[in-house]
Amino acid sequence: MRTRLSTGVLLAAVLLAVPACGSGTDDTGGKPEGGATPSVEASGSKVPDISEGIPEEPTGARRAALLAALKAVDPALAADADKAVANARQQCATITGGGNAVAAAQSRFGSADHQVTEARAKAINEVLERTLCTS
Repeated sequence: MRTRLSTGVLLAAVLLAVPACGSGTDDTGGKPEGGATPSVEASGSKVPDISEGIPEEPTGARRAALLAALKAVDPALAADADKAVANARQQCATITGGGNAVAAAQSRFGSADHQVTEARAKAINEVLERTLCTS
């Protein structure tokens, strides 16, 4: 009995989900239905702008200070200066946006060849809050 009930619930969930898996296009060349991408989710909350929370690219002394601070946490973080600055700017959006900043820093600054520990990720976030994300 329990297996039949579980199977029935699972089947109902799948059948309800299938209409939601539509292509979202109409006959007008693959454009989204309604002609525009909605700016509000179904729940009514605003969809965040991808550029919100990303500071301007630092230059001069501010860029040098950012790179020096990242290098102090781990020299590998500043090995590619342009990549480090780009990662730092993106990380600011996560920090100010309330996302999981530690996990994001580990993913954003780490690689297969260089793992970023949780402690280093926290240090990266602290450095960014002091040097870049405050603008």
